[in-house]
Amino acid sequence: MKYFFWLLLLAFSAGAIAQEDDVPPPSPKIKKTEGEWKPADTPDKTEKKEDFKPFSKKKKLDLSKFIIEPNFNFSIGNNVINLGLSPYVGYRIWEPKNTKAGSMQGLYAGGGITYFYTRFSNIEYLVSTGASVFGNANYHTYGGGVFLQYNIWKGFFARTKLEVLHRVMDDIEGYQPVYGTPPNNNSIIGVRYPKIEKTVPALLVGVGYNLLQSRNFFMPIMISYNVLHSVVDKNYSLYPRGVVVQLGFINLF
Repeated sequence: MKYFFWLLLLAFSAGAIAQEDDVPPPSPKIKKTEGEWKPADTPDKTEKKEDFKPFSKKKKLDLSKFIIEPNFNFSIGNNVINLGLSPYVGYRIWEPKNTKAGSMQGLYAGGGITYFYTRFSNIEYLVSTGASVFGNANYHTYGGGVFLQYNIWKGFFARTKLEVLHRVMDDIEGYQPVYGTPPNNNSIIGVRYPKIEKTVPALLVGVGYNLLQSRNFFMPIMISYNVLHSVVDKNYSLYPRGVVVQLGFINLF
């Protein structure tokens, strides 16, 4: 009887241990969010996150603040052709307080490029034999500049412009005769020109008026003074005089 009791107690203990081993581990707490079950320790995707600020849109370029000066020239004279292009663009960088809507008053900064071509045709030369020979010469001018301009009132403005122009020119005065090939190698059949290259700066300070009466486009007539007039080679400058009167970029005198 004594042994039977101990065997019964041992069987009961083994059964209890087996039941504990068969019990699955406790499952995580479950909560229901918006009709879906998910573990309690899972991040709640529906929780409100910090407000996301999208990238700010780029500001559109305000075209009303631009001034455009096309500046072109084409003219034909007595054996002379002139062709020029000098577009300049400015942008308003400052305007007075309480400026009326649509007003172009204010300070502008800008720049541009310049190309000017001149051709002289049928330049006559008398050679030692008394005969006449003819030549054609070309001038090329290119470069650019920057400017500050203050629009004062109703088309009137003041401007300071710095230009640096490079000039490549045929030396008309230093021409060289061109001789024919044998048997006429002693006869002069034409002339050739050595090249002259000069870089000439100019600093123009003056006032003007916009003939177009446009908010954005300029065709100015202006009077300026070339501050660098006395320190540059006047023989090769586009502005050989100190005072310059211009229509666009065409020198009137």
